[in-house]
Amino acid sequence: MIPLLLSTLVLAQEPDASAEAPSAESAAPVEEVSEEAAPAEDAAPTEDAVSDEPAEPRWDLPDIAGQIGPDSPHWDLEVMYHNAEYKGGLIKTKARILQNPGDPDLYWIAARFQFEIGEQIDRTDTSIDKEAFYKQMLDYTDKGLAVSPGNPHLLYAKGIALGRYGTTRGVLSTLFLAEEVEETWLQVANSGFTYRSIAGEEWLPCDVHICLSIFYRLVPDSWLVQAVAGTRGSMDKSMSHILKANQCSGGAAIGTVKELGVVQLCQGQKNDDSALVAKGEQTLRYLLTLPANRPSEHTDHRHARMLLANPDIACGYSRDGQQDLDESKLEG
Repeated sequence: MIPLLLSTLVLAQEPDASAEAPSAESAAPVEEVSEEAAPAEDAAPTEDAVSDEPAEPRWDLPDIAGQIGPDSPHWDLEVMYHNAEYKGGLIKTKARILQNPGDPDLYWIAARFQFEIGEQIDRTDTSIDKEAFYKQMLDYTDKGLAVSPGNPHLLYAKGIALGRYGTTRGVLSTLFLAEEVEETWLQVANSGFTYRSIAGEEWLPCDVHICLSIFYRLVPDSWLVQAVAGTRGSMDKSMSHILKANQCSGGAAIGTVKELGVVQLCQGQKNDDSALVAKGEQTLRYLLTLPANRPSEHTDHRHARMLLANPDIACGYSRDGQQDLDESKLEG
């Protein structure tokens, strides 16, 4: 269900763009029992001493505003999200909603699982009704907002549902949604709300700045679009928001770095700036040095190679499908 670190990205030595970045498997360590705490060899075991339950992992969570920890009432769902157990997490969340429909957190958690499942659908797969899929995600957020109006986490999720519905149908054919999407995400970005999942898989306000960057890149910058949509794109705003996202998340989040490279490629092409295009390619090669642990990160690795092979697709690039941004199709 992501204040100005880099005006120039400082990169590691460039790797071979065709090389697969290593995948790291994460296993949470269990606490060791010290010799002092261990029972004497001749001590009789108590009934409570033997358990088939696995030891609880130790969570070394950073001290960051909005960090979610084991004291959260839905910690088990956070762990499932961290472990990329999206389908199982969605089933469990839906059952919990039936038990407690007045809990607003359950609705953005359900929407987030729905989103992550959708991100694993190949951008060329036409066998799935993606419009219905994202309408279901939108339904979760609307029900949650009925319980908790103005809830920033639900507004963020609603903006994503609307945005994905828009890119599924095509940006130009859903410009009527653009102003609502923009206003929803700006409200979250300006709310002061903070949240961080276990390892920063979702991180607010970082991620909402990524969303705004994508929005301002994909929506065409023209008076005609302004007249139709009530807003317009802006490459300057796109770059500003992705730099904010990159600073917010520390400069090593794969999704953020990918979008930075895409914005650099797009703006460089629009401004006939070969140096900025080269910087975008360098950024994407740097991305390939970052280990991919989650399904969406593996997708971003593949798409980084796709963008390096064909930089001209950058301006219309979306993870869920290439966008046709020919404004002449709006006329008449």
